[in-house]
Amino acid sequence: MAIDRYSPHEVGPPVASTLITYLVWFFLGNIGGHRFLTGRVGTGLMMLGLHVIGWLTWWLLGLGFLIWGVVGVWWLVDALLIPGWLRR
Repeated sequence: MAIDRYSPHEVGPPVASTLITYLVWFFLGNIGGHRFLTGRVGTGLMMLGLHVIGWLTWWLLGLGFLIWGVVGVWWLVDALLIPGWLRR
C-alpha cells in the first residue's frame, strides 16, 4: 500500500505569502501578475489584455487612458481582495 505524502487539506499549489503577493501586486499588478500568482489565470489574462489594448489605443482619442483607468481601479480593488484570496 502506498503512503500518501499529502494531508487531505492540501489541494492544489501552495498558497503564496501575503508579503510576496502584495509585492507582485504593487510592481506587476497593472498587468495582472498578482492574479497569476494566486491562481486566477483567466482574469489575469483579461487584465494583461486590457493593458496591452490600452497601449495600442492610447493615441486613439485617449481611449487607452480610459482603459488604463479601468485597469487602475481594478488594481486598487484587488488590494482589498487579496487577503480573502489567500485565506482560501
